[in-house]
Amino acid sequence: MLRTLVAILSLAIMSVADFALQAVPTGMAASHLEQAVDSTDRYLNRRDMYLARKKASINSITERLKTSSARDSMSVLMDLARAFRRYDVDSAALSYQTAVDIAAAHGDSANMRRALLGLSSVNILRGIVLESVTQFESVDTKMLDSADMKAYYDAGFDVYLTTAAFYPDGRLADLYMQKAIAMSDSLAACLGPDSPRGMYQTGWSALQRGDMPSALAEMRSALDATPFGDELYARIAATLADYYRNIAGKDDLATYYLALSSMSDLAAGTREMTSLQRLGLELYRRGDIARAYRYLNVALDNSIESGSTVRALTVLDALPIISKAYNDKDELRIRWLYVMIVVLSASLIATIVVMVANRRSHRRLVDYKSRLAENNTLKDEYIKQILSLCSSYIEQNEELNRLIIRKIKAGQSQDLLRMAESGEVLRHQSDKFLKSFDETFVRIYPDFIDNINSLLNPKDRFARTSDKKLNPELRIAAFMRLGVDDSSRIARFLGLSLNTVYTYRNKLKNRAVDRDTFESKIKTIGDFPLM
Repeated sequence: MLRTLVAILSLAIMSVADFALQAVPTGMAASHLEQAVDSTDRYLNRRDMYLARKKASINSITERLKTSSARDSMSVLMDLARAFRRYDVDSAALSYQTAVDIAAAHGDSANMRRALLGLSSVNILRGIVLESVTQFESVDTKMLDSADMKAYYDAGFDVYLTTAAFYPDGRLADLYMQKAIAMSDSLAACLGPDSPRGMYQTGWSALQRGDMPSALAEMRSALDATPFGDELYARIAATLADYYRNIAGKDDLATYYLALSSMSDLAAGTREMTSLQRLGLELYRRGDIARAYRYLNVALDNSIESGSTVRALTVLDALPIISKAYNDKDELRIRWLYVMIVVLSASLIATIVVMVANRRSHRRLVDYKSRLAENNTLKDEYIKQILSLCSSYIEQNEELNRLIIRKIKAGQSQDLLRMAESGEVLRHQSDKFLKSFDETFVRIYPDFIDNINSLLNPKDRFARTSDKKLNPELRIAAFMRLGVDDSSRIARFLGLSLNTVYTYRNKLKNRAVDRDTFESKIKTIGDFPLM
C-alpha cells in the first residue's frame, strides 16, 4: 500500500490539503475512515478546478486537430476521443465516428477498425446496447496486429461487462459476464503480469471465479503500481470496495476504498462518477443523510453532463431513497415546531391570566404587558421558522420533481417521466402544508377573520366558517400579519403566480374602509397595546 499512500500524499500537498491518509490496517479505525470521507469533501469542493483542468487538456488536443495533416488527424482524433470518454461520451462518440468516416474515405481499414472498437466501447455507455455489441463483434480479429488485439480485448471487456449489467440475473446476464471474463483473461495475457492493467484484469477474473486470495493480491499490487488520478486507479479501488463489502463483509474498508476511488475520479476531472454515487449510498446507510444527498446529486449531475445514460439511470434509482430520508427528517422537525407553538400559545394564555390577576399594580401590569409583547414576537419568530422550513421542504420537492423530469427525459424512462410530470407528490405536500398553516394560524389568531372584517366595508366582509380554513385572500393577509410582505415570497409559499398575489392584494385593498392604511393595520392585528 506504500506507493498508493505516497501518491495520495503528493496530491494532497499539491492541493494544499491539511492531512494525508495513513496506511490502512486490517481492522481500520473509525477515525481513519472519517478522514478519508472528509478528504473526499475537499476534493468535491475543488471539482470545478479539476474539471477546468480537464477541459484545458481537451482544448489543447482540439487545437492540435486544427493544425494536423490528413494523415495525423486520425491519431489526434483518437486521442481526443479517449480524452472525452469519461468527460462527455457524446463528444467521444462523435470523435470516433469522425475518425471512422475519415478512415473509410481514405481506405484506411486498420484505423477504421481501431475507431470502431473505440466507438463500440463508448456507445454502450450511451445506452446503445445491441448496436454496440454488433459493432464490436463485426470487427475481424484476423486483421488486427498485437497492439490492436489489446484494444480489441479492452473494448470487448467494457462492452460485455456493461451489457451484462443491463440484464437481471439470468441466462443473458451470465452469457455476457462469461464473455467479459474471457476478454479479461485475454487482455491480461496480452498485457503481461507486470503491468498494472494486467494485474487488475487477472485479479478481476479471479474475483469472478471465486479465487479470493489471488484476486485480492493482484488488486492490491495493481493499486500500488497505478498513479492516483488515473482512470485505472479509480476502477481498482472500486473493485476492492466490492470485495470488502460483498465478500469480506468489512463495510468500513469498502467505504474507505470508495472514498479513494471517488477522490481519484474527482482529481482526474471525470464526469462518470459511479464511485461517488456508491459512496453516497454507503453514507446514507450510515445515517449521514446531508452528505449522501450531496454526493448523489453531484454524481447525477455529472453523469447527465457526461451523456452516460447507464450511469445516470443508476444514480437516479438511488435519489428517491435519500429524498425520502430528507422528507422524514423535515417532518420530524415540523412536528417539534408544532409542539413549540402549542407551548408558546399556552404561555400566552398564562401571561394574560397573570395580567388580569395583578391589575392593582400598574407597574406590574406594564411589566406583564411587556412580557406579552415579547412572547408575541417570539411566537411570530417561531411561526416564521416553520414557514421557512416548509417553504424549503416544498422547494426541495419542486426541485426533485424538475430534476427527475429532466433526467428521465435524458434516459427516455417514460413511466417515471409521467409520474414526475403529474406533480402528484408536490400537490400532496403543498396541500398538507396549507392545511397545517391554516389550522395553526387560526388557533393562534382565532379572531383574525373578525379583525379583517372590521377593516372592510360591511357588504364586502368574509363569511365566518367553523372549519379553520382560510381562502387564498385570507392566507395572503395572514402572511402579511406575520411580516411576510413581499409578494414573490407569498407566491412561493402558497404556490400561486406573482400576478395572482398582486390581484388578490388589490382586491382586498379595494374592499377596505380605508385603502391607504389597510395593509399597515393588518400587521397590528392581535397586538396588545402598551400603556
